[in-house]
Amino acid sequence: MRMIRIFALALALMLCAGLAAPAFAETKYPPRPQGTVADLAGVLGEQTIADMETLNTRINTAAGGQLYVLTRHFLGGVNAANYAKKVFDVWGLGSNDALLLMVIGEETYAIALGSTAEKTVPTDTQISLMANHFRTPFLARQYDEALADVAVQLGQTLAKAKNQSLDVTGLFGQTVLQSTPQPQTTDDWWYGMFARDDYDARESDNDRYWQDWRNQWNHEETRINWRSVIIWGLVIYFLFFRKKRRHRR
Repeated sequence: MRMIRIFALALALMLCAGLAAPAFAETKYPPRPQGTVADLAGVLGEQTIADMETLNTRINTAAGGQLYVLTRHFLGGVNAANYAKKVFDVWGLGSNDALLLMVIGEETYAIALGSTAEKTVPTDTQISLMANHFRTPFLARQYDEALADVAVQLGQTLAKAKNQSLDVTGLFGQTVLQSTPQPQTTDDWWYGMFARDDYDARESDNDRYWQDWRNQWNHEETRINWRSVIIWGLVIYFLFFRKKRRHRR
């Protein structure tokens, strides 16, 4: 009887995981932002985002490409490098563009580059770039500083390949490189289980588009909750209450 209970509990856990997976797959990749930064984890300062947009305009002028940024709390076990490449394709980014993925809750990151940018910044250079200009402040949760440093370095590398210089005057000043809001930890277990992103939609012309996406997450989350409750209720009933009723007879 004990083995049957253990098997039933294990089966219930697998069913709950299976119910969560389809909902995650349906909305796995966020829509492309109107600008170049999609701060879904809400860890970047407003001035940093504004400076990124300005920097990308200058990178585009000098090198014909841009650095897109996506922050998320969790990926639900998905490989960060593969995820970044998929988002790069889903967003339809150009051959000289780059995408920086920052996964806050899992303390990991990845960068994906277009075919032209990869020739300019080969894999070994990418590794060196991220290690020397991103990793340390990122792990210290200084997200503004980490992004600013690697963005400037990557932009200058792309511009240099075109025999151009990149003007970074007035960007990422000391007032910007400060402690940034940290992700909420009280609900991290919930987001880790269902790979949810807790973010506040920013004021922009693109607000309604992002809000629709968040509403879809909430709908799927509610559906998962009810299914999990029903499954666990049935398991508990058959394992405990039904047995007691038999003994009473």
